[in-house]
Amino acid sequence: MKKTVNGKFSSVSLAERLRERIAGGEWAPGTQLRQELIAREFGTSHIPVREAFVELQSSGYVTIVPNRGAFVSAMTTSEASELTEMRVALELLALDAAIDGFGPSDEAAVRAILAQDETADEVEYWSVDNWAFHRAIYQASGRRHLMETLEAIWRKTDRYLRLVWQLERYQDISFAEHAAILEAVLADDRRTAKRLTKAHILSAGEVMQIALREALAS
Repeated sequence: MKKTVNGKFSSVSLAERLRERIAGGEWAPGTQLRQELIAREFGTSHIPVREAFVELQSSGYVTIVPNRGAFVSAMTTSEASELTEMRVALELLALDAAIDGFGPSDEAAVRAILAQDETADEVEYWSVDNWAFHRAIYQASGRRHLMETLEAIWRKTDRYLRLVWQLERYQDISFAEHAAILEAVLADDRRTAKRLTKAHILSAGEVMQIALREALAS
């Protein structure tokens, strides 16, 4: 994690570390985040911690309650559904724009991610590799603003998708679907690539809803 020149954590790097803890389930929804404890742990002042809380609030991970403090945001089935719908709409748009520009260097990048994903054995890496795969395809679109929006959506979706990745059997399903999507892109088969991508996202969304309901009921 990056530090400032004086050896202390910046608010950006601190937000990323806290986000990882929340996404990984170390802090459950509703947990109060104690500013003084976090500042002490990371050897920084309260200011970067407050700034990190604001950043995490903007990405949906933290809820700041006036006069009470910062809490890990709740996870809801409605938010999970909305994020899935947004992924379908925007990722198909990105995919459609990417296929014509997808070249050998893009293929090499995607295959490297698949090779890495095949040997990954932890939820954190599966989650990171999942978005890395899709990002490597969509970047060929050259749509900077679209990619920035998708990046933001992925960050919000990550903690939900990790419920899916905890089901180890799903990793094999996802890997096979990724491989099929890549082959359709390489074949310049736009219709099949979009159909497979939509099915892939919706399937993950359905499993995510089941896993979330189980988590909320426990």
